[in-house]
Amino acid sequence: MAASKKHSKYMEARFFGLFIGIAVILLTIAVSQYTSIIDTLETKILDVHFRYKNLYLGETIQEGVSYVKLNPDISPDILIVGIDFKTLTKFGKWPFPRYTHSYLIDTLARISNQNERERALFLDIFFIEPDTNAINDAVLINSIKNSGHVFLETLLDEVPPPSNTGNEFFQRQHILYDNYGEIKNILGDWESVTGFVGIQAPLQPYARATRGYGHANYIKDVDELYRRQPLIGKSSELIKEFNLDDITVDIEIDKENFQRLAWIDKKDIVHNIEYPVTEQSLVKLKSDMEKHAPQRTVDADNDGTPESSYYVIRLYQDHFLPAITLAMALEYFNKDLSDIEVSFGKYIFIPHPQYFDKETGIWGPYQLTVKEAVFDAEGNVVKEAETRVLNEIKIPIDNNGAMVVNFMGPPSFATAGERQTFPVRSYSAYASNPPGIDPAKWPRTRALGNKLVMVGAFARGIADDQKPTPFGLMYGVEIHANALNTIIMSNFITNVPYYIDLLILAIMVMLVSFISSRLSTIWAFVITIVMVVGLFIGASVIFDQNSQIINFTAPAFATFLALISIIIYRIMTEEKEKKRIKNMFGTYVSSTVVDKLLENPPELGGEDKTITVLFSDIRGFTRKSEGLSSQELVKYINKYLTIMTNVIEEDEGTLDKYVGDEIMAFWGAPIDQEDHAIRACRSAVRQMEALNDFNKDLPIERQIDIGIGLNSGIMTVANMGSNKRMNYTLMGDNVNLGARLEGTNKVYKTNIIISEFTYGLVKDKVIARELDNIRVQGKNKPVLIYELVDFIGNEKIK
Repeated sequence: MAASKKHSKYMEARFFGLFIGIAVILLTIAVSQYTSIIDTLETKILDVHFRYKNLYLGETIQEGVSYVKLNPDISPDILIVGIDFKTLTKFGKWPFPRYTHSYLIDTLARISNQNERERALFLDIFFIEPDTNAINDAVLINSIKNSGHVFLETLLDEVPPPSNTGNEFFQRQHILYDNYGEIKNILGDWESVTGFVGIQAPLQPYARATRGYGHANYIKDVDELYRRQPLIGKSSELIKEFNLDDITVDIEIDKENFQRLAWIDKKDIVHNIEYPVTEQSLVKLKSDMEKHAPQRTVDADNDGTPESSYYVIRLYQDHFLPAITLAMALEYFNKDLSDIEVSFGKYIFIPHPQYFDKETGIWGPYQLTVKEAVFDAEGNVVKEAETRVLNEIKIPIDNNGAMVVNFMGPPSFATAGERQTFPVRSYSAYASNPPGIDPAKWPRTRALGNKLVMVGAFARGIADDQKPTPFGLMYGVEIHANALNTIIMSNFITNVPYYIDLLILAIMVMLVSFISSRLSTIWAFVITIVMVVGLFIGASVIFDQNSQIINFTAPAFATFLALISIIIYRIMTEEKEKKRIKNMFGTYVSSTVVDKLLENPPELGGEDKTITVLFSDIRGFTRKSEGLSSQELVKYINKYLTIMTNVIEEDEGTLDKYVGDEIMAFWGAPIDQEDHAIRACRSAVRQMEALNDFNKDLPIERQIDIGIGLNSGIMTVANMGSNKRMNYTLMGDNVNLGARLEGTNKVYKTNIIISEFTYGLVKDKVIARELDNIRVQGKNKPVLIYELVDFIGNEKIK
């Protein structure tokens, strides 16, 4: 029985709601770990965070001293040169003759103070096919070579190049490897990094002339938006193909130089082969390929009937090349590809970055401005800028070497005076009038000292170079600018430690579970909304100030799931409980009391409470019932009991039971009533008044006289009985005393007797006469008793 009560207690919503909360937490963790639902939704929240960024910040320091500045997280050393509508008007339709690009390159290169040169000039233009006029290529290549600052891009392709041109594209890329290097210091699971089996590299003369290179690929998320760039790209060059039957445990590959064996299944998924090959792994490999790999057929005589077929094993030579943004950042930091360390799934490490001082022409430690210098209206420095030295830069990357781009704002407009997240200058402004070859006529500067200049399409229709981003469609060159800015400003988007996300999830869900299982649904919903909105605001502020992501989707999803689950559970269980309470108490108490019980269900398992009990009995009932038929007797008693019961219910008493013509009732349970003794005494007086009204309509021989006994004290109240039948009743010595007092009325010829315990609680409210000090059966100590005559202010209790 005790175990059943304990089990029932824990099934109540206020306790079981906490178990629901724990279940919701575990479910949310599982959904996060084993599906992409949470991550997909979280990318949308990231987009909202981006849109809250401020481009322009202003502050008044003191009277007459103020400043307005661009977002301090945007590097002033990034400049976009856009091929815009003005440029198209000047030079005609796109693509321009290639010598046109030489005008721009020569304009930037031909200045007398070479310390004022741009640090790097990126042409976001492909040169994978020769111009129709070879002279145009020759002029441009010569300008690129003379500049010494031009960076060109390579495109990594998922599709292998045609067999008749494949070697040519990889040969071009090898020139870039040989002249400018590739990334060799690789840690982590490099074999599992997504590889690109095709490549589109610039023509060989361009590859030889350029200062540096990088790939221009971006990664689309599942919602087709571009948010991340693979800073390290893996180019997988097919070296050789083998028949599976020719593979033995003796096969050798140069894994130290990033060679690997792989096979492709029927769904075009690449599977790497464990190396070194063992007998056991070879057996498994053959079994897997027989189940999942397509066979290559051989039809030597081309008669349409294959002579043989076999499973293909491929040997790849992997090369790791930087994104164009990483390549430019390294140039900006005075670092080579050999200086960096890459750990897939963790970081790209750049040691001791440097910064070029164009005034002195000397490289020094790289510094970031923490607080901008403050100037007054006349341009005088009021407060020097605050800086911090970066001894190293660690770029967070995922398992495929991708970095989340920290977009600084909406797309820029090429027109001066319009919104510009990054400064944009027209291509035509630099390419219209290039200086000649005479250094004496070169200008001293172009105001581009140490800048990273990025040239690309900035007009609709000239190239398919607008991509969807969190801020809408954006030209590719500006996406590059955002990625480059993320690196050189060391402003990386990172997730807070997992335990913090887990802690927030647990606190919010458990708090909502606690609240929703105890408060009303309306209040629980309001508090939940406030908590979720508060989390979102807090996450937005932290993202804006620290570029850290607090997972919002998981706790928000879990919080509402917990709220809804608990509300449903409460509806299911509380409706059942309400029905049980109605069935249990509907015949004991008035409908008003039942409604109160439904609002605050009582403890039915048994408890000791201070209660006033009432017993009443008809005097000489056996004698008065003589001469009545059974039907008349039942009608007679039912009418009497109905009247008495109504009086009891009017004072919100609980009817315990009828025993023949005896009535047992009590006050103070199941609802707590501080004035239980007052209510009981008032009810007793009114029962006598109701009895007088009842007797008026009866002949003298049928008129009823009753005795009522009341006692107050601690009694045990509980729902007692068998599994099939229960009764909500009282037990204890104080109950027995009330019953004894009812019978004592016969001795003193009275109608209502109350104990000294009841009298002590109502003496200021009643008219009573002290009767005697009696010793009742079962009691050793005498009890002082009183006759209750009337109730002062005898009116209905409100």
